Formats: sequence, structure tokens, C-alpha cells
Amino acid sequence: WQSMKAVKDPEKMKLLMMTYVKTEAFKVWGAFLVFAFAAFWLFSSGDFSFLLTLSSLVSTFSFIMVALKIESGRSVRGVSLKMMECYIAIFLGRLCAIVPFEGYLPFDKSGDWFYQTCEAVGLALAASIVYFCRVRYASTYDPTTDTLNHLYLIGPALGVALIFHPNLNNFLPSDIAWAFALYLESVAVLCQLFMFMKEGQAQPHTSHFLAAQALAKLMSFIFWASSFSELSNPNHYIKAFVGNWVVAMQLVQLLVMGDFIYHYIRCISKGIPVSQLLCSDNV
Repeated sequence: WQSMKAVKDPEKMKLLMMTYVKTEAFKVWGAFLVFAFAAFWLFSSGDFSFLLTLSSLVSTFSFIMVALKIESGRSVRGVSLKMMECYIAIFLGRLCAIVPFEGYLPFDKSGDWFYQTCEAVGLALAASIVYFCRVRYASTYDPTTDTLNHLYLIGPALGVALIFHPNLNNFLPSDIAWAFALYLESVAVLCQLFMFMKEGQAQPHTSHFLAAQALAKLMSFIFWASSFSELSNPNHYIKAFVGNWVVAMQLVQLLVMGDFIYHYIRCISKGIPVSQLLCSDNV
């Protein structure tokens, strides 16, 4: 409503734009858009499958953002160690499927090496954040707020992957590893969301991280939803539904994060700091 009124008044519109420009969210997403645009022109052949690479790029950018914030503030306050440990398993699983094989790579030329590089950088960043939490800035980590046992997420994800996995690589261990990474990624953010609820507040960098992960998952969802039939084996009574299952699991993460994303967007649209995301009086 505030934005609609500002459109009719040039002076108010100018003030509103200045308010948005000064927000941390504008700086974060502005920097990413510039980087993503450059990556598209440098590494893409314009194929639709670049969407998968862009998804990985968004995810990697979110880890860079968190790592830089931790290093500059010398604190891991508000960061879920258990979620980051899940992401180490996620990246390892996916790299096992996309480095030695080509079945899950984008057809775009970014699949030659850029997509794999993004995933490898993501792994390195997740590992560095875990190192920050466990060693370098361990005194600033509060385990009493990071209470969701991630083994309850890792175990079921692996169990489901053993049953429901595609066969694009035609190599069972790598196909299972890819499915495991996707299933675990769909629920890994629960660790951070539980931490938000436990602390009663959201740190700006972790809020931006989750928003970026939601955007990455939306892109991945669009890509696999348009080509999910390739993941299924119509001649197998279980694997005939693998494609549907993969798309459904990605949709799960979007649904899990739905309430968070709603409040995040409300904060951005109102020019409210995302640190107040959990304050119902403001959002």
C-alpha cells in the first residue's frame, strides 16, 4: 500500500527508493544479480538447462555471504552448525554424481566445468563455516539453540535414496549419491529454522542465506519439473515414479520455507531490517 501511494507521488517514490537502496538486502541481491548476469554471458550458451547452473550459483553465493559475514564479525552467532554439516554431505553426494559422470549435468556449456566448480566451491565454503563453528570461533557458537538432531534428517534421506533414485549415470552408487543429496537438501534448512525459533530472532546473513536457498531450490524445481520424465524408468514398478518423487521432494522444501519467505518478502517490501523478521508486530 505504501508503495502504491509512492508511485503517485514522485517525491515519496524517491524517498522509498532511497530507503530500499540503503537496506542490506538490496546490497546483497544487487551484488548477486551483477555476478549472475556476468556468469550467464561468460559461461552460458543460452540453453534452458543453465537454470540448473544458476541454481547452484545462487546457492554458492549464499555460502560466500555467510562465510564473509562470519569472518568480518568474528562470530558464528545465529548460524546452524548442524545445517552446515548437512550441506557438506549434500555437496559431497552431488559431486560424486557430477564430476566423474555426465548424467545430471546441464546440457548448457556451463556443464563442461562451471557447474561442477560452483558445487566444489560450495563444499569448501560449507566446510570452512563448520570449521569456524567448531574451532576458530567456537566460543561464539551456542549449541543450546541448535537442537535439531541432523542425524534424523540424514538417515531417512539416505534410506529413501536407496529406494527412489534415478539412473541417469547408470552407476548405482553415484545415482544414489545424487538422490541422497537432493533429498537431504530438501530438509536441511529445518535445522536453521528450528534455531530461529529457539533464539526468537533471525540474523540478517542467515535470513538472506535461507532466502537464497529457497530461490535456488525454486530454479532447480522448475528445471526438473520440466524434464522429470527423464529421471523415471517406465519399465520398473518403483522407478517409474522416481521423477515424480524428485520433484515432490523439491516442492517440500519450498513448502517448509513458505512462511519464512512470506515474512522475508514482507520485510524487504516494507524496508524493515530482516533481523526483525520474527517480530509479528513489524511484519
